[in-house]
Amino acid sequence: MTRLKTSMTQKVQDIDDLKGQKVQDIDDPIHVINNLILSIKQLDKRGYQMEQNLRKAAIERYLKEESPKSIYTDLKRSKNWFFKWLKRYKSGEPKWYQDKSRAPIKRPAEISKIQRQRIISVRTHLESQKFAQIGPSAIKWELSKSGHSLPSDSTIKRVLKSEGLIKKNFVRSKGR
Repeated sequence: MTRLKTSMTQKVQDIDDLKGQKVQDIDDPIHVINNLILSIKQLDKRGYQMEQNLRKAAIERYLKEESPKSIYTDLKRSKNWFFKWLKRYKSGEPKWYQDKSRAPIKRPAEISKIQRQRIISVRTHLESQKFAQIGPSAIKWELSKSGHSLPSDSTIKRVLKSEGLIKKNFVRSKGR
């Protein structure tokens, strides 16, 4: 196989060339795959930078008193896209043209550190007692006796798992 070309458009053509070949026919398939992955990452990064430049250009055109409709039509973007970035520009943020995280600010299902510690301490207390149950139901029962709020069984399991307190089940021998 000929050596892979370096430009992005050539890499897309290389992918098309590789489609019809079998892995055995390629000299170094791992090298080819690694190059393609690297190319895709670079393309993503360049695309993101191009999008930011497009946002800046749209606002610059607006500041030169060009109509919004002609800007977003010319850039092949939606009306909502244009006004979203105009609003961000007017907010005065220095990096208004960058995407913001869409991750939730608060996690309502997350339990507090105090509740987490209570679950852990009840579990360790139960483990120290002979013949005591140590599962989520037993932990919930102990928490109810102390008058604390009761998390769900799945929450208790999640806390125990994250703390490494879940024990593997005892596997019986096949002879029984």
